[in-house]
Formats: sequence, structure tokens, C-alpha cells
Amino acid sequence: MIKEWESVIGLEVHLQLKTGTKVWCGCSSEYDEQGINLHTCPICLGHPGALPKLNKKVVNYALKAALALNCKINKESGFDRKNYFYPDAPKNYQITQFEKSYAEKGYIEFKLNSGREVKVGITKIQIEEDTAKAIHAKNESYLNYNRASIPLIEIISEPDMRTSEEAYEYLNTLKNIIKYTGISDVSMELGSLRCDANISVMEKGSKVFGTRVEVKNLNSFKAVARAIDYEIGRQIELIQNGGKVDQETRLWDEENQITKVMRSKEEAMDYRYFNEPDLLKLVITDEEIENVKKDMPESRLAKVERFKTTYGIDETEALILTEEIELSEYFEAVVRNSGNPKISANWVLTEVLRVLKNKNIDIEKFSMSADSLAKIIKLIDSKVISSKIAKELFEICLVDLRDPEVIVKEKSMVQLSDSSEIEKMVDEVLVANQKMVEDYKNADDGRKPRVLKGIVGQVMKLSKGKANPELVNELILKKI
Repeated sequence: MIKEWESVIGLEVHLQLKTGTKVWCGCSSEYDEQGINLHTCPICLGHPGALPKLNKKVVNYALKAALALNCKINKESGFDRKNYFYPDAPKNYQITQFEKSYAEKGYIEFKLNSGREVKVGITKIQIEEDTAKAIHAKNESYLNYNRASIPLIEIISEPDMRTSEEAYEYLNTLKNIIKYTGISDVSMELGSLRCDANISVMEKGSKVFGTRVEVKNLNSFKAVARAIDYEIGRQIELIQNGGKVDQETRLWDEENQITKVMRSKEEAMDYRYFNEPDLLKLVITDEEIENVKKDMPESRLAKVERFKTTYGIDETEALILTEEIELSEYFEAVVRNSGNPKISANWVLTEVLRVLKNKNIDIEKFSMSADSLAKIIKLIDSKVISSKIAKELFEICLVDLRDPEVIVKEKSMVQLSDSSEIEKMVDEVLVANQKMVEDYKNADDGRKPRVLKGIVGQVMKLSKGKANPELVNELILKKI
């Protein structure tokens, strides 16, 4: 009998907080390559006798994450020392929350492409500090201590995911939720989001999880999904061939698309956790929680409802426009400048998203400003250009970043509204398309609009898209 297998997946996500200063001191939390090791002090460099002091802003930002992720907030929690000896840890330990974290028992909900709804639990969120950044070049390694003690939160999920698709959507949903709070850039590219995956397999229907393998060195959400799929296949094949899965940490090799052993359970570090003696317990009051709630930015769900009521768009459109906060901000900027929410939504949902998909870019890298798109929409509304010409203008404005009004004048794209000129074109088309005219006259009420559209199309073609469509319609109906 062929055994069926089921995978069990949990994710650990580290997020850097945009607090401006570090978690235990007043040093800047910028760690760009230009000023290596400039944003440091005795506290974040781990000098003997230097005492940490918790940054209040870190707690407020961490609370925003906990509230956004539906967590229970613990009124009292503490900090612990995670001891390990490695060059990137200036104190030879990391301050984290091991015994009791500030938030726990949260969840994230999302839908897969199939429409199936998934709910993934969050075990806990803990506040901790980042390490220095290692920079490897040829046979040498350098350390940038600007990153040491930058504030992090670690979000640990329950092992509730069963496929790489679920893990991928979990990460996208988590990223969007946190992005809306404004507490982090949540960017793998910038290093402000890092993810490790815990993966095991078990016989389908079993309630006993298999041996867990942790995979590190994942530099994109797609890499997380690929690593999960590879590791599931590797573990199943190993068991079916009579072997057993070892509890170990593995690295994802992006070039070869495989995981490699980093260290086994026997080689795992003994972190010797103990309570941090230099910090008091973290006490969070009801008043502090209420103050943070009042300061929470608009959530995505609230924005969806506002878009529906304020702009008169349907829920599907609102969900797409709010999926990424940057796209929602671009859309609202177009609406502010154009004054036409319905047409603005249509252009963003069709033309803008088409370009983003074709170029595989985010809205931040889109070449056309919201102001330029708004001007194109205003040119249509004021009947300066036709909708057909507007699409041509849109393509031009993707590469020519000048004011759309300047381009319209320079390329003579202004809509033709001279009735005598348009009438000549209508007459020419009607003479050349007698069959269409007869079809219109003989058509029932249901077919007439379709035949009329064909005649209008011929006039628009003759005018190279410049004729005013409303005037064309009016003149054709008058003549036939």
C-alpha cells in the first residue's frame, strides 16, 4: 500500500522596527554601508559595565504589531539572555524574550487562489535585538556594528500550514498587515524582514508530527516556497528509502535550488538562557494599550470599507486597490488630482496593473506619477482627448515624463469637436458602409447598439481616434 504524506510547516519571521533609534540606546538605527560602525556606543558595542535602557517607542511599535495580528497582550513579560559566541554578537549574548513574551495567541486569516480560507495561529511575538551585519568579501569578513541592537520583533507561527502556497500567502498577508501599521519596511531586499522555515512530514491523517528541520538563508518569499517544496520531497524520499529525518538546521542554496546541512541537533548551540539581570520586567498597562489603539493607522479592512463608501467602487475593486498600501496611496493621489474616483479606479485597475504585471515591478517603481495619470483623466473628462487617444497618451507618458498636456499639444492629439468636420467623416463612412446602415435599420432593439458601435468605430478610425465619440453618435443617429 502506497503511503500518503502530509507536510507540517511553521514560520519564524524577524522584522526590524522603524523606530529611528536602537532598542537599548539612543544610537541611530540606520546601518547603510556609507557610514560603517559610526552609529555605535558602549551599550550597543557591549562594553563592560554599559547598561541597556528599553526604548519606549519599541514597545509602542511592538504593541501595534500585536494588535494588528489579533494577539493577547501580556501585561507583564521579561527579557532573557541568549548566550552564544559569534563575531556578530558584540556582547556574546542576545537580549530577547524567551521565558515569557509580551504577546501571544494571535492569528492571521487569508484566502488561497482556490478560494479556500486559511487561518494560521501565531504562537507568540517577542521583542529582541539584532546582531551586527557580517559582510563577506573574498577571503575576508567585516562586521558593521551599526546594525547591532536595532530593534526586532520575532513572529513565531503555529505549525498550521500544510503547503508552500499557504506559507507564501501567510508571508504576503503578514507583510501587508504590518506595512499598514507603519512600524517596519517589511522588505527582504532591505533586510528588514527575515524568515526561517520549520518543516516536517507525517503520514496523512497522523496526529504525530515528524522530525522538524529548520531552513535558513531564505532571501525571498518565492525562495521560502521553493525551499519548502524541496525539503518536503527530500524528507519523503529519505523515509521511503528506509532512512530517517535528522533534526537539523539546513541552508537554502539558491543557485542549486537545494537545502544543505548547516548543523545537526548534536552540533546545536546550548544557548543557556537566563533572565536578563540589567533590565526590569516589562509592564504594559491598559492605558498604554488604549493609547496605542488610538494611534493605530487605518487598517486594510477599514480602508476597503472607506473606498466603497467614499469612492463608490465595489468590494472586489477595493480589495485589489488596497492589497498593497503603496498602491492604495497611489490610487488616492490620482483621485485627489483628477476628482473622478470611478475613472481613476478603472485606469489603475486596468492600465497601471497591466504595466506592473508585464514589467514585474511594484508601484514604487512605476514610471508615471499619480499627477500625470490624473491629468490624462482630466483631459478625457474635459473632452480635450478621446478615450482612444488617452490610451496612446498613457503609453507615451510611460517613457516621456513631461506634463501630459504638453505632449498632447506637441503631438496634435486634441480631440476633434468641430461638427462640420466630423459630419464630413460620418457622411463618408455611411456612403462606404451601406450594408451596415441597412443592418442598423433592420435590426431589432437588442442588436441596434452593437451595429451602431461598429459604424462609430469606422468614423473613429477615419479620424485616427480624434473625433468626439458623443458627437459622432449624435450625427450618425441623425442621418440614419
